[in-house]
Amino acid sequence: MSTLVSTSDHPARDQADYWRHAIREAFGPFHVRPARAGGFAARFLGRTLGPVEAGEVRAPAHAVRRGARQIARDTRECYKLGLVLHGACVLSQNGRRVGAGPGDLVFYDLTRPVEIAFGAHRIFTVVVPHRAVPLPHGRMTELGGTLLGAEAGAGRLVTSLLTALAEDAEDPEPADEPYAHHLGGAIVELLAGAAGERLGEGAAPPPSREPAEAVRTIKEWIEAHLQDPDLTPAAIAGAHHISVRQLYRVFEPAGTTVARYVRHRRLERCRRELADPVLATQRIGAIASRWGLPDAAGFSRAFRAAYGLPPSAYRARATGLRRRD
Repeated sequence: MSTLVSTSDHPARDQADYWRHAIREAFGPFHVRPARAGGFAARFLGRTLGPVEAGEVRAPAHAVRRGARQIARDTRECYKLGLVLHGACVLSQNGRRVGAGPGDLVFYDLTRPVEIAFGAHRIFTVVVPHRAVPLPHGRMTELGGTLLGAEAGAGRLVTSLLTALAEDAEDPEPADEPYAHHLGGAIVELLAGAAGERLGEGAAPPPSREPAEAVRTIKEWIEAHLQDPDLTPAAIAGAHHISVRQLYRVFEPAGTTVARYVRHRRLERCRRELADPVLATQRIGAIASRWGLPDAAGFSRAFRAAYGLPPSAYRARATGLRRRD
């Protein structure tokens, strides 16, 4: 699935605000500060490649910052790669400050504070869930705020693959879903290899065993379809060409059922939106319905059981705003 976001369809005075919204939707909450007032001509062309989200960003000079406040409002746990195709940026994370130019591949963790100062640029980005990378998160975070080397080894292979994907970014016929999934898997494996080299661990650990891989694949599919009101165990099983009984067996080692997992992820999405001051004017019932939980009473009970507060009280505590629903 491809996504195109461009500020060109908006008046110059509104372009920066629209870009802030677009960045939030694509990468999570960031504070965005343009280098100069006036128009902000920018665009993002993205697509889903199996477990990862990839895309090309073109934008004028600006700075972004993601601090503890923004991180707290985002339940996604991801790493981000940025291949500089044109222009330059300066990345700060983990007490490091590194400059990057064309051909450099920056790496940072979206669950840690980060600041980036961009010149006018064109960058190919990839967002990779923590759970997709077969290396300990504690070790991976050590690489935040660094460049993954492009001179040799797996770092060079990651750069080569992302360069090729960037060249194909304008293709009006995106890769079909199975091919796209393989591309995303290749990115993850190469990232793990490059990270393993940098961390002195040699080759990346072997791929996950088949049952774990099946759970991961199904969870990623569920995440992409949480808003579907027909997201039932039967629908999930059908989409993966297995029986409902097999689907429940897949989730047994995780100590939960597929239905409980779907409800948990929907509640998490609702919790994140209730904590967002930008969405404070939206009715709680509308947020719950958007994430497949239309029964107001049932949603309130489930939310309180999960987080210890009813939805309205949680929103008031998280945002400091009170609203009658």
